[in-house]
Amino acid sequence: MEPIVATPSAPAAAPQGVPALAECHFYHSIDLPVHGFQPGLWDLRHNVDAYLGHVPVAGWRVLEVGTANGFLCFELEKRGAEVVAYDLSPEHDWDIVPYGGRVDPEIQQDRRRHIGRLNNAWRLSHHLFGSRARLVHGTAYTIPEEIGPVDIATFGSILLHLRDPFLALQKAAALTTGTMIVTELVPGFFDARRNEFLPPLTNDPEAIPDAVIPPLTFHPDPDRKSPWETWWYLSPRLVSRFLRILGFPSTRVSFHTQRYVDRDIWLYTVVGRRG
Repeated sequence: MEPIVATPSAPAAAPQGVPALAECHFYHSIDLPVHGFQPGLWDLRHNVDAYLGHVPVAGWRVLEVGTANGFLCFELEKRGAEVVAYDLSPEHDWDIVPYGGRVDPEIQQDRRRHIGRLNNAWRLSHHLFGSRARLVHGTAYTIPEEIGPVDIATFGSILLHLRDPFLALQKAAALTTGTMIVTELVPGFFDARRNEFLPPLTNDPEAIPDAVIPPLTFHPDPDRKSPWETWWYLSPRLVSRFLRILGFPSTRVSFHTQRYVDRDIWLYTVVGRRG
């Protein structure tokens, strides 16, 4: 497929319906025109390329699954990608852990409001940046074929929040002609400043023994009834095998740190390429 060259556009006058800043929530820190710095739980601003596995994106069509307030979407666009951002809307429910066999309705309603504020932040940022990215709503299990083929798909730390991470990857892989980029937490939420984790000296995820990073850890605790928003910790070796099954036989892993509140946390990125 020939690359699609994205050209920037200047911000237009604010159309009716652009959300106010007070109506927004920022999960990822972002520097906005007009409004300046907006803090989020995660600040990826100083290590974006590592988060994206150092994959060149200029001229390619990218599906960004789990866009939240759009920080990575607009960073991909700045790097020359044509971006289709994908995420829930208030019409779609988060994968909430059903403690006691049922989803807590208060948590469910709170999540819908939260998702709406994230959508608002994406829309406001989209306007202020003069972005040409598209936002499509749906669950990770129902990514529509109508999006069409993409060269690259990214998953930015969302598999841990999904009941069925393999199905989500499968749906995106069906549209992806070139490269899958999957970033996740190193199991354990290790603080880099405390030297709690030493990254394996390999870029081959298959060379990392399960004894070093457990392949899959079920995170919800039935006694504490917490967390309700996180299901799994996945290893890079497991993510690599998922991608190889889905038609991306060449995989590599890299480790990096990202800022979470006031800590530098270890993450990994697995890049899978079609043969």
